[in-house]
Amino acid sequence: MSLHRTKASIIGLLEANRVNEWVVTEKLGNTMKQRNNVKQSTSRTPWFRITERIHPLEIIVGMYMLHCAIYDLFFGHDHFFIYLLLQAGAFFTMGFGLVGTIVPN
Repeated sequence: MSLHRTKASIIGLLEANRVNEWVVTEKLGNTMKQRNNVKQSTSRTPWFRITERIHPLEIIVGMYMLHCAIYDLFFGHDHFFIYLLLQAGAFFTMGFGLVGTIVPN
């Protein structure tokens, strides 16, 4: 989450064109009830696509942290690799979309 906040801060400070596209939360309560009441057509699509759940920026940061942890494990004289391994695991968890709710389209 801090990665997204940092990216949003930089975009906001640079006054880029994409400054207004950041959505903090999306309210799903009434929307989900309305979607359940509407009848679906006969052609069914899968209720989520795997590409909607993958976040490449988090996966890249996770790979970088994993690389740093392995480097510290082999060549470092301290125990920073423990913290880096946990952070890499957190970034991979978020990057592959294993946290959160699945919202059907």
